[in-house]
Formats: sequence, C-alpha cells, structure tokens
Amino acid sequence: MRKCALYSVGLVAALSFMAPGRASAQSAFLGGGVTFPTGDYSDFGDGDGAKTGFLAIGGVTFPVSEGGISILGEGFFGSNDHEFEGDKTNVYGAMGGLLFDTSGEGEAGVYAFGQAGFLVHDYKSDSFEEGSETGFAFGGGAGYGFPLGGLSGWVEGRYMQGLFDDGNTTFFGIMAGISFPLGG
Repeated sequence: MRKCALYSVGLVAALSFMAPGRASAQSAFLGGGVTFPTGDYSDFGDGDGAKTGFLAIGGVTFPVSEGGISILGEGFFGSNDHEFEGDKTNVYGAMGGLLFDTSGEGEAGVYAFGQAGFLVHDYKSDSFEEGSETGFAFGGGAGYGFPLGGLSGWVEGRYMQGLFDDGNTTFFGIMAGISFPLGG
C-alpha cells in the first residue's frame, strides 16, 4: 500500500506540470504540524491510545474558476507514539478534494477545503501483534493564507478520519506551511 500512496502523489505531481491553460496560477504546497488523536485512535478502551504526534503533507492545487475554487491533491505521512513504550502508529495516504479561497492572488485571506481518499493505519509494536489496514478517508479544514515574498505562507486547522473494520483513525491537526506557484 505504501507504493500506492507514492504512486498517487507522483501522479498528482506529474499532472500539475501537464495541465493546460492557467499553469502560472497553479501551486504546490508543503507543510507540517501537530496531530491530536480522538475517538478510537486516542483510547482503545485499555488506556493504550495514541499520543500527540505529527503530520507532514505535500500536494498541488489546480484552479477551476475565477471565484477562488480549486481542485487539490495531497499526500501525507504522520506518526503517533502510544502509551506503551515501543508502540506507534504511522498513518499515510492520499486525498483529493475542493478548496475555496476567499483572497485574491497575492492577498491575505481565509480558505476552506473538503477532501476524500484513502488512509493507511500501520501499527508497530514491541509487545503486541502488529498490523496494517487501508480504508476510505475523508476530512476538511480551514486556514489563513498570506503573502510571503514570492511565496505564500499558511496556517490551518484540519480534521481527518479513516474508516476501518476494527475502528476509526480520527485526528485534528494544526498545520503550517508554504505554497509556491508552478509554471510560467
């Protein structure tokens, strides 16, 4: 499944350079932040829940209208340690969705997004049975973007949930990063 995630991110990156028309208005983004597990992911009923962790993301956006609507695609990787020493969960996958940005080009403003895709929950342990599951995932969030020289900076809050047979992987994240234009 790790190969599938890498291929998905590679495909989105390749498409960003092949899309016709408004190439100068496309952008790529990189970011990272802290995640706060909730629900099944934060407590498995026996006190062995995931602790605060991190998430790194990267992706591209493609404008589809003059009204601030874009299609976005992103890949992500995160990790959370657990209460028991040597236990941790890595989460990774790919998502696609829509972004609505209220600001004009080169201006500060708020944005919101919704997305769906897949998430891999990969549990590692020194003491318990290890396992990996892949499931449908969805999420969304809102943030604030601002000019940063020739780039753009951003801060956001996001929610992600992966659906699995043995429970859900759900977390909130506080992220920050940069966006940069692609093309001419």
